Amino acid sequence: MNAKSAGNKSTKVLQTKKNNGMLITVAALIAVAVLVLGGVVWMAQRGGEANPITFGETADELIEISDTGVITVGEETAPTVQIWEDFMCPACRSFEAQYGVPISDAVQAGDLRVEYHMLNFLDRQSASGEYSTRAIAAVQCVAAKDSLPTFFEVKNAFFAQQPAEGGGDRSARELASTAEAAGANADTVECIGNVETNGGMDKASDSADNSQDSIREVTDRVSTPTVAYEGEVVEFGDPAWLDNIIS
Repeated sequence: MNAKSAGNKSTKVLQTKKNNGMLITVAALIAVAVLVLGGVVWMAQRGGEANPITFGETADELIEISDTGVITVGEETAPTVQIWEDFMCPACRSFEAQYGVPISDAVQAGDLRVEYHMLNFLDRQSASGEYSTRAIAAVQCVAAKDSLPTFFEVKNAFFAQQPAEGGGDRSARELASTAEAAGANADTVECIGNVETNGGMDKASDSADNSQDSIREVTDRVSTPTVAYEGEVVEFGDPAWLDNIIS
C-alpha cells in the first residue's frame, strides 16, 4: 500500500467516525427533545386535571352541590334559608363575623339548612379582576371534597382574610394555604391550588351567573349579603332573625 492509498483510507475512516458521531449526537438530541416534549405534555395534562370537582358529588352527606353550583348544607328536614354573598364584599365579611358561627352551630345541630348562592360582581374590585370567582371555586372544592365542619371553618377564614376592595387580591395558592390552616384535607388543598387549571374557575363563573338569576327571584336588587326565608327577604338587622327561624 502506498502512502497515498494509506492517506485516503485514513481520511475515509476519520470521515466515517465523524459522520457516526454526528448521527449519535443528532439521535441523542432527538431523544432529549422527545423526553422534554413528553414531560411538558404530561405536566400540562396533569395540571389541567389536578383534582377537579363534579357538581353533585360530595364527600359529606350533609353537603350538596347542585348542577347550578348552589352549595346546600344541613339536614333536609330543617328550615331552609338562602344566603347570597360575594367573597369580596365587606358587608358580607361583617355578616359572617356576626352570624357565621351561630349559623354553623345551627346547621351542625340539625336545626337549620342553608343554601349558599355565591356572587362575583365585585371581581372588578380585586387586582386580578377575578378574586370573587377564585374564592367561589375554592369553597366549592371544600364543599365537594371535605367535611361540613371544615367547610364552615374555611368559608369563615376566607371572609376573615378578605382582601381590601380596590386592588387587594389573593392567589389560588394563598387560598389553598388558608384552607390547609383551617383543617382542609390534602385533596381539598390540591383542588384549590389548581382551580385556574382544573376547570374550577369556569364552574365558579357559571355558578355566579346562576346566583344572579336566583337572587332576582326574591328581590329586584342584586346586593350582598341577602338572606331569604320562604321566598321573602329577611331583615337580618334584627339580631333575633336566626332564632325566630329555628325556634
